[in-house]
Amino acid sequence: MPEEETEKAAKASQDSADAGGVDRSGASTEEKPKILSWLKQAWAKTGLDLITILIMAKYVNEPLFITIANLDARGAVAPTIALAIYQSDAVARQYSTLGYLVAIMTILGMPIMPRAKFIQTLALNVITACFSAAVSILALWSSVQARVHTTPRVAPGTGGPGTVGTPSPGAQTGGYNSSQSAVCAIWLFFQIYAVNTFRCRFPQFMFPCIIYSVFVVVSMSYGPNFTTTTQALNFARQLLEAFLTGFGIAFGVHFVVLPLSSRKIVFKVIPGMMGAIRGSLKAHGGYVKSLETSDMFLSPVPTQNGAKSKSKGNEAPKSKEAMAFKQTIGGITALAAKLHAELPFAKREIAYGKLCPEDLNELSRLLQYVNIPLMGLGTVSDIFERVSHIMGWERAIPSDGDSSGEEFDQRKVTAVNAWHQLAKVMHDPIENLTRILDDGMHHAMLRLEFAKPLKRRPQFGGEANADVEAKGDSIEPGDDGFAEHLDIQIQEFKKTKQPMLRKYCELGGVDMPPDFFDRPATDQERELWETKFTSEERQHKRRQLYLLLYICLLLESTSHAILDLVLFADMKKSDGTMSKNRLIFPGYRRIRKQFTKLFTSSDESANDMENNNQSSSDSQIYLGAAFQQRKDPEHLPPQNSIEKIGNWIRLIPRGLGSRPSVFGFRAACAIMSIGIVGFLNDTHHFYTVQRLFWGMIMIAISMTPTAGQALLNFVFRILGTALAMIFSYVAWYIVVGHTAGVIVFYFLFCPWGYYFLLKMPRFTVVGIIFSVTLTLILGYELQVQQIGVQASTSNGQPYYPLYSLAPYRLATVVGGLFVAFIWTIFPYPITEHSELRHQLGSSLYLLANMYSVVHETVKSRIQGTEGDLESKDSPGRKLEKARTTILNKQTVLLQTMQQTVGFLSFEIPVGGRFPKETYVKILKCVENVQNYTMLLGYSSRTFAEIAKRGAETDWVRDFRAMLESATFTSNQITSLLSLLSSSIEAGQPLPPYLKAPEAFELTTKIESFDKDILSVRHLAEPGYAAFAVMQVTTHCIVSDVDALLGHVRSLIGELDFSFHAISVAEGGQGSGSEDSLLGNKSGKGKRE
Repeated sequence: MPEEETEKAAKASQDSADAGGVDRSGASTEEKPKILSWLKQAWAKTGLDLITILIMAKYVNEPLFITIANLDARGAVAPTIALAIYQSDAVARQYSTLGYLVAIMTILGMPIMPRAKFIQTLALNVITACFSAAVSILALWSSVQARVHTTPRVAPGTGGPGTVGTPSPGAQTGGYNSSQSAVCAIWLFFQIYAVNTFRCRFPQFMFPCIIYSVFVVVSMSYGPNFTTTTQALNFARQLLEAFLTGFGIAFGVHFVVLPLSSRKIVFKVIPGMMGAIRGSLKAHGGYVKSLETSDMFLSPVPTQNGAKSKSKGNEAPKSKEAMAFKQTIGGITALAAKLHAELPFAKREIAYGKLCPEDLNELSRLLQYVNIPLMGLGTVSDIFERVSHIMGWERAIPSDGDSSGEEFDQRKVTAVNAWHQLAKVMHDPIENLTRILDDGMHHAMLRLEFAKPLKRRPQFGGEANADVEAKGDSIEPGDDGFAEHLDIQIQEFKKTKQPMLRKYCELGGVDMPPDFFDRPATDQERELWETKFTSEERQHKRRQLYLLLYICLLLESTSHAILDLVLFADMKKSDGTMSKNRLIFPGYRRIRKQFTKLFTSSDESANDMENNNQSSSDSQIYLGAAFQQRKDPEHLPPQNSIEKIGNWIRLIPRGLGSRPSVFGFRAACAIMSIGIVGFLNDTHHFYTVQRLFWGMIMIAISMTPTAGQALLNFVFRILGTALAMIFSYVAWYIVVGHTAGVIVFYFLFCPWGYYFLLKMPRFTVVGIIFSVTLTLILGYELQVQQIGVQASTSNGQPYYPLYSLAPYRLATVVGGLFVAFIWTIFPYPITEHSELRHQLGSSLYLLANMYSVVHETVKSRIQGTEGDLESKDSPGRKLEKARTTILNKQTVLLQTMQQTVGFLSFEIPVGGRFPKETYVKILKCVENVQNYTMLLGYSSRTFAEIAKRGAETDWVRDFRAMLESATFTSNQITSLLSLLSSSIEAGQPLPPYLKAPEAFELTTKIESFDKDILSVRHLAEPGYAAFAVMQVTTHCIVSDVDALLGHVRSLIGELDFSFHAISVAEGGQGSGSEDSLLGNKSGKGKRE
């Protein structure tokens, strides 16, 4: 659901306001009482902020007192209307004992969804209801035919207490018939199997599948009682009318009671993301300032439970500034993922606004380009930690600075002091750049009307012109010409590279002549650098230089990305886009794309992605066989019609043996575990009287593919049902059963089921069960008051007062939930363990594809073969599309795996513990490799921009030529990641002697061609800093791949065919080398 991330957007916007550092109140805040502080903390834990209340109340941009007064409007208006209109005699006569289904369908219609999602869901719900009615009519007709051919015709029954009843007016029933019951049971099993198989294959169809299941269960439960086709048709018609009426009420509430559009959510997420970027810039400034005094090489000290320990002795955790900066980056990433999820729906809406779908798409792309270098800046602290780990600098420097006698500590003191000096040199330029970049983001928000300009107070005398005179020639956010001002400030920052470099050389004890950057290096200067330092010291100094350039280039890239955003905002302002609202249509292509993506599985792998873009130009690019469907090792491609028909036939057993089919079979067996009671002669009366079909409906709603989810949700759903029972007591007895009072309390209690949808989406079903159970209990009692006991019992279900009915409902629901839980773990559980392992294998496969595509991107940019990115047929455009597609899939998969890890604590442990810590480490390595890979591709944009501007220098041309002649380790990394993916997916041990590729020393390779090409005098060259970033990211990728290999090896083992010569001491045990050759004590040929 979108509301949880929208909350983050609001918080990020508030952070951006705080970043300005302006206190308009001017008053000091007194310390709040402890009780008030405790209440604030307790309220914060509930997650019920203003945004959530607005969504639940369906009041957006309204005064606060109105939203509080109408707290439950949005979640409860639709079902409350359904219960209220049932109090009309005409409505009660029309729906009779099926009136409660109208209220339930308004809940399942989900009127709280944004407009685009709601319309899509509503269309699917209506189609599903009509299709289920058609199939149910066929099933009921076949069951009636079974009765007709096996039983003499008798007069239809009239229902009533003690009989199988009459489901609806005009649908009188007859006695029990075994043939008819068997036919209904077969149809029920088949339909539940089919719909749950479809639900598992396409999780986005959860609500339509639930609606289908409800229709099938209700119709097949009453199916054995019909004696004529007319009775069955009347019942199906009334049931369909109840469903469609509920959808109609949900439709009216969504569009009439202050509807919420997907564009409105996007227009909350985008300014929230821009505000979070402003906050991250401020946090980065704080982190750079902390480098002036802190020990940047301190690594976080892990404890046994994985938490960060507090400072003890000479050990300390990571700096607070670094953690704060990374947290802001994490917030931006979360909002970016939210924007990616909501943007497709926002672009498909018919709206009245200013920004069209193309503008939203371009704005999203520009924000992504701002996010990538910021993410790279967030890795600086991780790079310091890597150096600390390699050099053995985990211990903190003593406060007195005495580290004599410890070689590593002495070298660390030198390195820390050097970074202190460099940070002081960087402080003022970065602070000035951060300030102007913050103004740039504010300018973009003002131009795009995501923020309102601050009202300037008139000076003494009330003359507003005094502000204009006092302002002078200064340019502020929102003014014309701000983009040029921002560009000038960025160029000024670039000029600070030489002072930083001079300080860097001074720290090394080397004096640089004033004209050092304006002339070629002399032989004496080259010898000075070679004789001044040893090879190890030169390598250390170069790493220090590369990291310095890493920071500078990422700041420059962030600056240019924000400048592009400012230029886009100015263009939209100047071309009249922001001047007036207009009617916006999505277009035929987007509508068609929406329908085609409905049947796209959410867990689709990269290997299933097809490159359908056929280029007609001379420049062609082949993305590789990995992007096509995998080959079948047992069958060649079909060559004739007979073989093609055989391939279609082979799909049948493949589908029956698939994971969705297995889940569908489990759900069908669970349904029949209770449904069989209603299809047997001795128990069908008990089934009807005790309303057991609601247990079947709860099974259809609550069945989950994995055991961990089933166990956790089983507990929560029971609690939700118990709360619904308690709330029904309160709503009924506090007003002594008066209809008006009951409806008011229902209006207050019902929407709290949506709390789970808004704040904990993975427990969506818990909220649905709460609202549905509350509706069942109160709706039935209101039904009895309206139509009387005699009519209410005509369906064969005896009347119970509420104090007895509520426990019956609770027992029925709990029984259904328990059966669903049993069939989730029987005959064998599909646990989160296996799910996580398969997901991890898919993620590693995607990571291999991503690294390969990024490598080809870097290669094409260096060689200048990227082409025109404006053309859809250019290689660069296709590579960009492939990168974006893979990144989106990988991001979704990582989020899914993190959610899966969250369920691991709720599984029933059998045998040894699950290696959760190892999986968490692997996920961290995968995320690091993904981030550094994207940063590698982003940094290579510098070479493409140089070629685009036609500003190539001799150094750039020589550098391109040397890079083209070098070989990289991309193939080895891609192969290794693919191998790790296959091993984890199959659960097979790794091959023996497998090693991660070593980091390619590109610096050494290039210097072997030309020693002067990487001289510090070329620092001003734009490609030099890009090369430094590529070097740093490549080393980090190789390091993380090596760690990833170690973790995977410890997880699945490694084959061992070696022959060990074992020396056995006198009196020892063993039998020499034959232990390894002929069999060891464990009797296994691999390390586990």
